[in-house]
Amino acid sequence: MFLTPDSLVTSQNSSSTSADLLSCSVIPAECTLFLSCLYSTISLLGLPLNVLVLWAMWPQVRSPMGVPIYVANLLCAALLQAVTLPFGVVYLLRGWKLGSMSCSMLCLIPSLIQGVAAMFAVWIFGVRYVAVAHPLKYRKLCSGWVCSLVSLSLWLLPVAFSIAVRGIVIDNTDVCFPNHNVAPEWALFDLIFCFLFGVLPWLLLGILWFLISNALKNSPSVPIKQRRRISSLLLLVVVGFGVLFGPINGIRGYQSILVLLGQHLCHIEQSLLLPYHLVFALNCFSVVLAPLFYAFSSSGVKKRLMGLIRKDQETHKLRTP
Repeated sequence: MFLTPDSLVTSQNSSSTSADLLSCSVIPAECTLFLSCLYSTISLLGLPLNVLVLWAMWPQVRSPMGVPIYVANLLCAALLQAVTLPFGVVYLLRGWKLGSMSCSMLCLIPSLIQGVAAMFAVWIFGVRYVAVAHPLKYRKLCSGWVCSLVSLSLWLLPVAFSIAVRGIVIDNTDVCFPNHNVAPEWALFDLIFCFLFGVLPWLLLGILWFLISNALKNSPSVPIKQRRRISSLLLLVVVGFGVLFGPINGIRGYQSILVLLGQHLCHIEQSLLLPYHLVFALNCFSVVLAPLFYAFSSSGVKKRLMGLIRKDQETHKLRTP
């Protein structure tokens, strides 16, 4: 990142501090091998799953429904993380020496994906609420220019925030994947990031779920069975978001608080290194669970995927003598 002449000395001190942290950021070889296998498995499952679900929901994306467009953006974010994981595996196994630009990109993408996923999840819940409580206003949200503008904004905001906050930190460290270091001068901003894209979205999802459930109860046009199904699926999203994104933001926020309180950086790194890697691996499961959830919850996507499977079985039978 760009540094002013007045902050050059601070930058040099931060670089030396980050270099010292590298000696505190060594995980056992067994854990490295386990995490590498786990990331590889998640990537191998996530890549085809996200592509298949995106293909299956394409007719819905082209329809004037609105919500499928936002879900497609959410799956594209998961697909981007699935593409990134193999590069992280190579880095963990010390098979590739990354340059500063490659290291910055590899380190920024996980936090970027978290921000994008959080914002699209909250927006989808908001659109669902408008669809139930204010059907006439929902039509305006489904217009093409509104969907395009909202999708672009929900991508640009996390990108700008990630680059502004974590990009500066990355320039002062040689740790690429995942970036678990918190520089003292940016600990407060990292804590704000965890709140804006971790705690706050989860609270908003819970509030919106409550509002949607109440709106469904007062909607006579929706059958009781359908109300329970919608409410249960949305509650599952709220719980899943808390399980997948809560621990990593909790550890990151706790680490930032310790840094702000003046705790020894090397001690913080040594105590939180392995837990951070484990919760980061847990967070990566969203790459697989997101497309699976949409495939089973959307009847149109499920129908198209089942049709593809039946077609493949019929082709296999014709080829078998």
